[in-house]
Order: sequence, then C-alpha cells, then structure tokens
Amino acid sequence: MTPHLARTATDRARTVQRAPQRRRAAEAIAFVGVWMAAGYLLHTSSNAYLLLGIPLTAAFQLLVRRRPLPELFAPARSAFRWDGKALATAAALAILPAAHAVGALQRRDWVAAGWYLAAAIGAFCAAFALRTGTVLGAVRSAAVPVAIGATGMALVYSVVHLAAGVPVSATAVVTTVVTYTALYFPATFLLEEVSFRGAIDPHVHEDARGRDWRSAIFVSVLWGLWHLPVAHGLPLPLQVLELVGVHVLLGVPLSFAWRRTRNLAGPALAHAVIDAVRNAFMLGL
Repeated sequence: MTPHLARTATDRARTVQRAPQRRRAAEAIAFVGVWMAAGYLLHTSSNAYLLLGIPLTAAFQLLVRRRPLPELFAPARSAFRWDGKALATAAALAILPAAHAVGALQRRDWVAAGWYLAAAIGAFCAAFALRTGTVLGAVRSAAVPVAIGATGMALVYSVVHLAAGVPVSATAVVTTVVTYTALYFPATFLLEEVSFRGAIDPHVHEDARGRDWRSAIFVSVLWGLWHLPVAHGLPLPLQVLELVGVHVLLGVPLSFAWRRTRNLAGPALAHAVIDAVRNAFMLGL
C-alpha cells in the first residue's frame, strides 16, 4: 500500500472511530439540555431540579446507553447479595435522611421530603457500591478530589469570613461537615453525581484513551452549565464563567476517581465532603 493510501485508510479509520464519540457527546448534551430546559420552564427550586434528574438519568441509562441501572453505581460484573452487612450499611446510611424526610412530611414541605426520601433510597445504592468495593477503596478514590475541592472551599470562604469580620467556630464547622456528609453521601447516588459521573462520563469516555482529559473537561463543563437554571446573583456571562471554572476544577478529579474503579462510592464521598465543607464555611455569612 502506498503512503498516500495508507494515510487515507488511517484517516477513514479515525473518522469511523470519532463518529460514535461525537454522537455520544451530542446525546450527553441533549440529556443535559432537556434537564436544563425543564428547570427553566418549570421554575423549579434547586431541590426540585435535582429530583427531575432521577427519571431523566434512568431514561438516559436504559434507553440511550442501553445499560443496566446498577452500572450507575458499580461494575456490572460485581458480585453482590443483600447479606446482613449490606442491609446494616444501607440502614445506617438511611437513618439521618429518613428522619429529615419525616420532619419535612410533617411540615408538608413535599419537595424537601422528596429530596430526603431520595437520599434514604440512595442509601441502598450506596450500600451496593460499598459492598462491591471497599470502604478503604472509596476513601482512597475520594482523596484527591477532596484535597482539591475541600481545601479550595475552605480557603475561599475563610477569606470571605476574614473580610466580613465574622469568626469561624471550629466546633460548628466539624459538626456541619459530619452532618452534611452523612446526608449528601447517600443522596448523590440518586442525585447529581450519579448523573454526571455514573451516566454521562462512561458514555463519552472510552477506556482505551486512558485518562482522557478532554472528555473529563467536557463532562465537567456540562456539569457547570447544568447549574444555570438554579444559579442566581451574577450577570449571565460571569455566572457561566464562574460555574464552568469551578466545576471543571472539581469535576475533572471526580471523573478520574470514577474511571479508576467504575464505583460511585469514591466520587460520591468526595462530592459529599466538598459540599459539606462549603456549607460549614458559609455559616454566619
């Protein structure tokens, strides 16, 4: 084969390989676009916006990706059964969100109740992921995203506290971090993290490409833009820059954490801790 023909064949092969990836990227954009459009049209609160993602993510996984739902949380080949340890893990993770759900139902705050119930149900998905992997593995997987995200949140909000002259209570910070981590960790198995790392990331990323920074950035940009329907306070161009910048910084390590194990426990734990640290350092502001 002549060099020219060889190049032509190679280019053809690359075109064939790129076309499915472009299609998957377009499908991911459409998925997020539908979700955002629903948020704008329905004028939802942030909690209601998150809840919209449950049926949308399930539909994307089953109808677009054509993959089983358990793959959102752990590899399909994972051996798992609901033994005593799995049930105990799920029950322990569900206690706090279930208690909050009862309180929200008593107040007739249906959206909050739905969020807490999703977190309680997510506890069973979390138990599945933890039992198909290990707690130590989840902690190791979460270490880098937590180091980047939680440290960044603490530094930024510490500066805000200093500028505002508002003291930070160490006890309140620790209590808030523990409480919100316990709430957010199971919640992320049905809300947000499951959509962007569990569903979208494996749809656009090919394992043969290794770390693949471009696809990780792509997923993170989508994640940042996804916040727009419930983000307020800045002019739109600045809002877009802030959301994309922050979520690329946080999202790329989360994508890499997911890709190392295909187990959502690590990214979910990291996401929960980062948001909990943010909440803790926003106290009094």
